Amino acid sequence: MYEVKVLKKKSRHIKKFINLEFKLYKGDKNWVPPLKSDTKKMLKGKGNPLAQNGEYTFFMVYKDKKPVGRVMVAIDEELNRVRGFKQGFFSMFECIDDEEAAKALLDAAGAWLLEKGMDRMIGPLSPCNGDDRKGFVIMGNDGPPVLLNAYTKSYYPKLVEKYGFEKNDDHYAYIFDPKEFNIEKYVRAVEYAKKKGGFRVDKLNVKDIENEARDIHRILQNSVPEEWDYLVTPSLEAVISEFKNLLPFYDGHYCYIARKGDIPIGFMVALPDYNQVLKHMNGKILPIGWLKYLYYKSKIKGARGIVQMVDRNYQHLGVNYAMYLEVYKDWLETQLDFFEASCIDETNLASRLGIERAGGKHYRTYRTYKLDLKKKFGLEQTS
Repeated sequence: MYEVKVLKKKSRHIKKFINLEFKLYKGDKNWVPPLKSDTKKMLKGKGNPLAQNGEYTFFMVYKDKKPVGRVMVAIDEELNRVRGFKQGFFSMFECIDDEEAAKALLDAAGAWLLEKGMDRMIGPLSPCNGDDRKGFVIMGNDGPPVLLNAYTKSYYPKLVEKYGFEKNDDHYAYIFDPKEFNIEKYVRAVEYAKKKGGFRVDKLNVKDIENEARDIHRILQNSVPEEWDYLVTPSLEAVISEFKNLLPFYDGHYCYIARKGDIPIGFMVALPDYNQVLKHMNGKILPIGWLKYLYYKSKIKGARGIVQMVDRNYQHLGVNYAMYLEVYKDWLETQLDFFEASCIDETNLASRLGIERAGGKHYRTYRTYKLDLKKKFGLEQTS
């Protein structure tokens, strides 16, 4: 009844993989269609540094010869080398509400990883190490996702938990209402912190993006927690590539780097919520998608803080509050209705506390899962 097939990295196979998502979410008012052309390039490895870190493949499950589910499975060899793991991950999981269909997909993914010498599978993660496909939504699935965040079926956690997956970690999204921000309080506090700590906050210089990316890479090297089992500091080349990919969305607001003298000590990257544009484009730029883009771009009323990091040696200086203040000034200029900060690892207590003290309200949670492959497939050593 169920048949699982391996899809090759050919255009027509990738097209089938992408199109299944459009069929499953048809009619869902909260789903934001991804751009098919960008997704195709990413899945074929073009401009995707993670694709260079190890092997990956795609599976599709059929019921009565009709596709009903898909999954990507991959190995991040760089992460495994640095962390000493034998870990693979799954991504882009989509499936009808059918335990047998999900089991067929996950069996195929797990068997593939075992064959490659892996002993653990986690997911869902992004196929390019971002947030766009990371986690299933377990809280706050009643609205559309903000730029580069996941949106998933409400029954997905049930499917993977029934299969045997356990919670790996949660990531939180916080929402800010600009009207509730006490700017006078923060102006005084931030000016004092900057003077005492001897640091400043600079707006991202897009005319010197490679040097800006080098400074951000340096901050990442001194801020990514060791306990994060899904991420190691990306290479400088990967950081430069990612910033160049994001530049078309940058409108001159919400991106800042904190420096103490010539030393970069913190950064924040936020972008307008272009999901409010993509929602109307049905995954296509042509023939009239670009016209919709230009029309809806001026109507964006939100932004998302994608990442904020502070060098662990300078986290006591109030650098994050100084960057929040600059973002709030941008709010006043752009007159947005909301700002989302995400995704914050549940173990990142310093960031969570800073966001909550600045007025952020936890309104959405994304969960990743883990599976012991040897236990699942009965390959544990017995005494």
